[in-house]
Amino acid sequence: MKKYIALDLVLIPSKKHIEELVSINQQLLDTTLKLERTHTVPHISISMCRVEANRIDQLISKLEDYLGILDLSELSSLRIESLYQHNKNTVGWNLELNKSLTGLHYSVCALMKNYHFSEREEHQNDDFCVIHKDMPFSGVSYLNQFFVDYAYENYQPHITIGQGKLEKKHQKIGEKIIFDRVSLYHMGTGCTCEKELWSMDIDNNY
Repeated sequence: MKKYIALDLVLIPSKKHIEELVSINQQLLDTTLKLERTHTVPHISISMCRVEANRIDQLISKLEDYLGILDLSELSSLRIESLYQHNKNTVGWNLELNKSLTGLHYSVCALMKNYHFSEREEHQNDDFCVIHKDMPFSGVSYLNQFFVDYAYENYQPHITIGQGKLEKKHQKIGEKIIFDRVSLYHMGTGCTCEKELWSMDIDNNY
């Protein structure tokens, strides 16, 4: 039986903004998602896939080679454009989709889609490294359908903050978020970022 790994290529905010996001999350009293500083880390997804475990080193090598020649500096600061909402009560921030992020999304999707397995059943969650007890199967269908429903022309960069209602002081529309690295994470259920497998500083090349 093949072993799969659920992967998310993401932008990780600066430590200052991670602290801010964790604090806002902790003020959502009924949230199922519990953001942390070193696991369940706040992030923007760039692309994701479910890859066979024996092909993960090859994928990381290709991502490293490709991203290593790019100027990623335009990803270091992105503006909050609106409030994000998913399903009934999951909330967060929608971030600007500039030309650099659009181009990166399309190119890494083209690469990662070649490794993607999209036919997991709803109860099959063993490709996630953390099974959150309050959302044990959340993210299975999202990952199955990522390239169909959430990528390319449907891509909307966002940071999920939790479940509930954001107070006005936490909506931050128009403010900028600083990001310091691109990372590949092994996901937990709910499409959380749990185990960092590889990373590259955004100012690595230029």
